[in-house]
Amino acid sequence: MTKEIDGFISDLPKGCITETDIYTDRGVLLCPKMTIMDSKMLEALSQYKGRIHVIVSYTQPETTDETPEEDKSVTFEDSFKKYAEESLTSIFNNVDDVDSLTSGAKEIGEEVFSIIDDSKDLFINLSKLKVSDEYTYKHSVDVGTMAAVLAKALGESKDFVHDVTISGLLHDVGKEKIPAEVINKPARLTPEEFDIIKTHPVHGYRLLSESKDITEDMRQGILNHHENVDGTGYPRGLLGDRIGKMGQILSIVDVYDALVTKRSYKEAKTPGQAIEIMFTMSNKFNMDYFKSFLSVINAFPNGSEVLLSSGEKAIVMRQNKSYPLRPVIKLVNTGQIVNLASDPAFLSTVIMNFVNTI
Repeated sequence: MTKEIDGFISDLPKGCITETDIYTDRGVLLCPKMTIMDSKMLEALSQYKGRIHVIVSYTQPETTDETPEEDKSVTFEDSFKKYAEESLTSIFNNVDDVDSLTSGAKEIGEEVFSIIDDSKDLFINLSKLKVSDEYTYKHSVDVGTMAAVLAKALGESKDFVHDVTISGLLHDVGKEKIPAEVINKPARLTPEEFDIIKTHPVHGYRLLSESKDITEDMRQGILNHHENVDGTGYPRGLLGDRIGKMGQILSIVDVYDALVTKRSYKEAKTPGQAIEIMFTMSNKFNMDYFKSFLSVINAFPNGSEVLLSSGEKAIVMRQNKSYPLRPVIKLVNTGQIVNLASDPAFLSTVIMNFVNTI
C-alpha cells in the first residue's frame, strides 16, 4: 500500500520504500526514490530536522499464516488451449485470406477477453497460459493475453482491452512474409538478415489494411510494437507518444515473452532474469506502463518453491505488487515469514531460481 507523508523523517515507517525523491525544505536532495528505509538509512536521515513531503509504499505486518495465498494468475483450460492451437494453425497457414485471418483472431481474442474481463485482480504466470510448444502460437497468445491484463491494469476501456488483445494475437503476423530460412535460422542473424526481420511490422500492417474487423488503432499497434519511446526502435524510429498506447503496451509484453521463451538460437531466461534485463532497458518503455506491468507480472507464483542466494529454500506466500522479484516468502527450514521487499535483514537476499513450480 502507499502513503503520502507531509511531516518529518520520524514519520517514515521502517522498511518502507520511497516512491518519490525526498528533498529538504531548501530543495536539497536527501535521498532518491526507490530507497528502502531500513534502520541504517533512517538513522542517517534523522540528522535532518526539517519537514519532508514524500510518497512511500509499504506492506502490512506479516502474519504467520502457513498457507500461500491463492494464485490469481490468468488460467486457460485445456479445452481452450486445444481450440486456440487449432485456430492459430489455420490462421497462420492462410495469412493471405484476410477475412479468415481476422475473424479467427477475433474469435480467440474474444475468448481471452472474456476470461480477463471476468476477473478483478489478475497476475500473469506464463506457465498457466501455454497453449503449444510451437513458438508462433505460444508467443501470439502470450502477448495478446498479457497486453489485455496490462491494459486493464492501466484502467483502459473494455473496447480498448478487447482491441489490444486481438492486436497482440496478430502482432507478428507479418513474419509469415519473411523467408523461413531467416525466421528459423539457429544462429546469429547477419545485419542484412536482421534488416529483413525488421520489415515484419510493415508486412503485418499491410496484410490487415483492408480488414473491416481491424481498426486503424489496432493496425498502428501492430506496426509500432518494436518502436521504443527513446526513438531507437523500428520500423520508423518513433518517439514517445507518437508510438500510441497499443504500440507501447505491446512493446513491453513482447519483450518480456521473447526473453522467457526458448528458441533454437537461445535459452529461455527465467522470469526474474527477464525483469532484470528489462530494468536495464527501461528507457525504451513508457515508464508508467512498465510500472503497471511490474504490478501484474507473477515472476514467482504463490506456492512455488524457490532457491535463495543464501542457499536456503523458501515457499512463495504472496506477491508484492510493483516488486515482482521480492515477494513474501516462508523459509523452509525455519518457517520464518520474510517480506523480501522490506525486511532489513534480507535486503541483499535475492531469489535465484525455482526449485520446482506448482
